[in-house]
Amino acid sequence: MDTLPSWDLHWRRRYNSPPDDLVSDFYIPAFARATAYDRAVGFFSARLLAAIAPAIDRFVLNGGKMRLITSPAHLSDDELEAMGKGEELRERVRSEFVAAVTKPIPNPVLADRLKLLTWMIANEKLDVRIALREHERGFGLFHEKIGIFSDDAGNWMTFTGSPNETLGGARLHSESFPLHRSWANEEQRAYAREERERFEQVWNEQVDGISLWQVNEWIEEPMRSTFGVREPSSAQAKMHEAGEVDVPYMPLADDTTFVPSLPDDLTLRGYQKKAVNDWLRAGGKGTFAMATGTGKTLTALAAATQAAIHIAKSDRPLLILVIVPSIDLVRQWRNDAERFSFRPAVCHGGLRRGQEEHLKSVFSAARSSHGRRTEMVITTADSLAPRSADVGGEFDHPLQRQLARHRGHLLVIGDEMHSLGTPSRLAALPKNATMTLGLSATPKRHGDEIGTEALLEYFGKAVLSISIKQAIEDYGALVPYDYLPLPIELTDEESRQYRLISQKIARAYGVGDEQAVDAQIRARTRLIQHAANKRVRLRELMADGLKSQSHQIIYVAEGRDPESDFSQLDETERMLRMDFGMQVERYYGEVDSRRREVLQARLASGDIQALLAMKCLDEGVDIPSARIGVITASTQNPRQFVQRRGRLLRRDPDNPKSHAVIYDFLVMPPRPIGEPIESEKRLIGAELSRAAELADAARNSEALSSVIAWAYEYGLRPAEHAWMNLTREGNMEEWVQ
Repeated sequence: MDTLPSWDLHWRRRYNSPPDDLVSDFYIPAFARATAYDRAVGFFSARLLAAIAPAIDRFVLNGGKMRLITSPAHLSDDELEAMGKGEELRERVRSEFVAAVTKPIPNPVLADRLKLLTWMIANEKLDVRIALREHERGFGLFHEKIGIFSDDAGNWMTFTGSPNETLGGARLHSESFPLHRSWANEEQRAYAREERERFEQVWNEQVDGISLWQVNEWIEEPMRSTFGVREPSSAQAKMHEAGEVDVPYMPLADDTTFVPSLPDDLTLRGYQKKAVNDWLRAGGKGTFAMATGTGKTLTALAAATQAAIHIAKSDRPLLILVIVPSIDLVRQWRNDAERFSFRPAVCHGGLRRGQEEHLKSVFSAARSSHGRRTEMVITTADSLAPRSADVGGEFDHPLQRQLARHRGHLLVIGDEMHSLGTPSRLAALPKNATMTLGLSATPKRHGDEIGTEALLEYFGKAVLSISIKQAIEDYGALVPYDYLPLPIELTDEESRQYRLISQKIARAYGVGDEQAVDAQIRARTRLIQHAANKRVRLRELMADGLKSQSHQIIYVAEGRDPESDFSQLDETERMLRMDFGMQVERYYGEVDSRRREVLQARLASGDIQALLAMKCLDEGVDIPSARIGVITASTQNPRQFVQRRGRLLRRDPDNPKSHAVIYDFLVMPPRPIGEPIESEKRLIGAELSRAAELADAARNSEALSSVIAWAYEYGLRPAEHAWMNLTREGNMEEWVQ
């Protein structure tokens, strides 16, 4: 048996951490003496190799080569099996592994050492492969842990079991492993031989049921662009041999704890930092009442990240449930959350078997009694509370079943929280939430004080409130806009119908028949929504120049004209295409989500001039390229018109815009003869108050004067309508605590 005295000076039969420092006491001296390192491991982090890289300089200069077998990063057995064996699996494994290996390291010393690892991959000194345990329908994780250090003289030593090849496994956790040296005695040599042979069999794919994927080509360029490249340095090696190299301690090993972090490229505004701090000081309960475009989502993710870091200190997992109103927002949230190193699971609609198994695995990880990890699930309000569920009854969606079993830390984030104020959705909100965060530009529910109060009780009062005017004038988060209210006169027949319906409303009020009142008010609303002169006015706008403009959103009424039974969406599309030759596309609830993304991109590029929308652009969808809005569909719901305005005011980093323009069709009922009846006052007041708020924040102040003048024409008194006396400092939209 060959001997090498220097090998036998530093080794113990077993290493235990604590008290041993596995990096300083084992890895660094082993690399300094070896010319080959083979490792099969459950999970791998480039951070550990960065910590021991001073020894790797000598290892590489001595001709050393490294072979590494590892498992997919951040994936569970359930997730792997759910994805089957197709391209979806390969792409997910690739993206997860690249993200784990190239995670930026803030410590400049460790970051510089990763340049050497990149050089090793590029020069075939480091070969990394992913191992998967193959089953009939899919794959599972490879959990074997074998390590082998060898030299050119025929000596080698092996270790098995814990730890994982992560800095957390080497320094933060309680870890131990036995060491078998080939030169110690025959018994140890036999153990070491078996372990080395097992590695060779796996590496050469000689073990049935274990498949290997080569991944160097996946990670070389991402590591090169993230860390750069440097050759092995004899100066670094000599410094290490002289004991002059310090190995920095990294207090948080994100690769093993799965705790999110703030993106390096994120700069929070002062008001966003204050919002996060105030929410934390409130015990993790409260609402961000922030105007569209002021960064509600990023502020919420920053708050969630800080909460996750805080809870990780107690070595407990955190589950974050994000509830959004639409599938479009699920995708937006997922993309933003991944910037913070969250690994969101999305859950909406009916789940396939694989998706349900993935959801189970996420909840299983979050239910652990200990562990530094944060799990996130993003769902829609409809999935949280299916329409078929009775208020107060049992919910049979897989998400609800998993939530009912959760007993650990739970943060519930309600995006566009006003949409959660219906009785069934309120009943579906998790009762065991330890933290809550509500988000909305308009947290109040229109005409629903009970629902608003219930939401306040659940999510908490506003810890930050930013109005649209503040967003434009104080923070520059949104572009300024011109507001052009356009009065639309009813036809003679529509005026006759309007008066007839108004009389029916007055009679129903007189006898206390609330059902009849509601029915007639709906009839009058349909009459106004489908007023014939809207099409006339839209035609005039197009003829006056809008037909040549691009980046438009045109809101049209839902349903059909009560007289002609024509769809306003059909009629508008036909007119714009046939009469004006415009390139327009529909954008509404039934359009497939992938198709919507294509339409947004085509609008941004100018390939189409306008999107025709009904209500599906009312909720938080980002279309920053839109510059012109034509609101032909009137609404008195503050949430809807605030959201519609917000779609147009977002800044577009790709094609900056100086301002936006909003055309708003205001249907004006017949001028009253004498004092208008009470129902007419309410209708006119509601319509004009909406116009007044939109005008108040606009840069063309004369628009507000026009709205006030129209109010006087209808006999409305300032004492009864506070909005008639709005000043430029007025603020109707801001949350009132």
